[in-house]
Amino acid sequence: MTLALLLAFGLPASPAIGKPPLRVISASGESRGVAVFKLRGLDASRVRAAWVAADGPGRRGRKGGHAAAARSGSARGRLKLSLRRQIRVSRLRLAARRGFLRLRVRGAARRQARRTARRAKLVVSVGRSGECGCSSGSPGQAVEKKAEKHGKGNEPPEESNEPPEEGAEPPEEGAQPSEEEAPDGGEASGGDSDCAEAGVSEGFGSFDANNWPNGCWRPFGDASPFNSRIPATPRIHANSAAIVDTLTGWGEPADLRAGIADTSSDWDHPIYYSKPSDPVFTLHCTESWGTCEIEGHRIRIPQQARAAAGGDAHMAVVDQASGWEYDLYKYCYEGCGDSGIRTLPQGGGDVYFRWGGRTRIDGDGLGSDATAAHFGLTAGVIRAGEMERGRIDHALFIMVRCDSGQKVFPAGGLGAKCSSSGNAPAEGMRFQLAMSAAQIDALSVPAWKKTILRAMAEYGMYVGDTTGSTPWNLVFESGSTYTSFGAEDRLARFAKQAGVRQSSDGRYYFDVAGGIDWQRHLRVVDPCVAQGACA
Repeated sequence: MTLALLLAFGLPASPAIGKPPLRVISASGESRGVAVFKLRGLDASRVRAAWVAADGPGRRGRKGGHAAAARSGSARGRLKLSLRRQIRVSRLRLAARRGFLRLRVRGAARRQARRTARRAKLVVSVGRSGECGCSSGSPGQAVEKKAEKHGKGNEPPEESNEPPEEGAEPPEEGAQPSEEEAPDGGEASGGDSDCAEAGVSEGFGSFDANNWPNGCWRPFGDASPFNSRIPATPRIHANSAAIVDTLTGWGEPADLRAGIADTSSDWDHPIYYSKPSDPVFTLHCTESWGTCEIEGHRIRIPQQARAAAGGDAHMAVVDQASGWEYDLYKYCYEGCGDSGIRTLPQGGGDVYFRWGGRTRIDGDGLGSDATAAHFGLTAGVIRAGEMERGRIDHALFIMVRCDSGQKVFPAGGLGAKCSSSGNAPAEGMRFQLAMSAAQIDALSVPAWKKTILRAMAEYGMYVGDTTGSTPWNLVFESGSTYTSFGAEDRLARFAKQAGVRQSSDGRYYFDVAGGIDWQRHLRVVDPCVAQGACA
């Protein structure tokens, strides 16, 4: 079947047309100019080039031309594609590994799709079996070498040196782009916006001490409360102003700290990713009030992993084989002192902790039991890769001094109740920074702070635990995530590069509070928004 006929019927296929062959993929849906292309089964290592297109009569516009992707038989000259700009190969390979690509289709491609009532097309040039889309070495090696040369996160736009397809005109020089990144609810700011909608599948299964997740990956499914954006005009809690007055009356948010790994000051959440080759450990909870749900479970944990050395001694283990995240609270195997470094028995065995739970890493992130609200330990945590990327695509986890003694969705438990709890925040309550992207961009604050503020505005902050003293604070992933393996603490490295204030003892203090009128700009979103139950 020719490419022209394939386009006429809107069917994806891999026809052997030209050298190398093309694969035509129809958008699975399109809304407000955003097209979604499902790339399941597309071998990322064999992608050589790609264009966004719409089928219909070819027509040359003032600022850029069409390209005939194929002419054959009676279809010769009758059907052309509007190919206005190549998509970067590196972006297509990333999308192929993730399984989908979202593009904002503009210009001629969108107009033609409207005229013909057909969906946009993605035309991908793929190498044949045994070929890869790189000049030499293993698949993807050329991209990796370029990334090493220019530094992580600074990869230049990739130029294609591939010759044009047979019977195809290359896009004209100076042609206007017809596609761009399309995150939900507005433009991504900072970092690599190609992965603003990265899901659990991206890279999952291959994470380890030599391949930690970057800022494109986020735990849990798209429907998780933590991964759901706040609507433009959400319902606001009826008591929002009074609750905000209580929170801000306690004080401003505490500094985020880096460089505290393996010290008693580390109350953050270390995150480890296990593989089938890691040793097996049997879990035992020791609290006298009952038996936790993961009692007796046998799971694999990287041998070098250790819990945070602060009082909560948290440890999260994401089992990549089963898809379960195991969350431990006050971990310490038998014989380990409370202030010691919480290491694992050599080669496997029994491990002991006060309480814990588990949640699906591809689920909603709820129902675990190592935090007061029963959120998974990875939920809402700010990771090093996200700070390096300059974008956080999920809600944040906050701890408040005390709670109202009540819980709201999505919380499943309670923390320490305030002595006067009338207007105190409830567990699970969602705060939002009510500032627009333009207002945040205009602030005279460091870029790293804008990264965090955007997440507060777009996704919000869920109350997940209580501090007992500090007014309220966010949570970093623990530096032990990295130092346990003898690696550099990536958050401390980021802090140094970003010029974050460093104390004489080598610790870094991220001033979250400064530059924001919290009492004015915070508000509480009604729980029905997260639950999808607003009338």
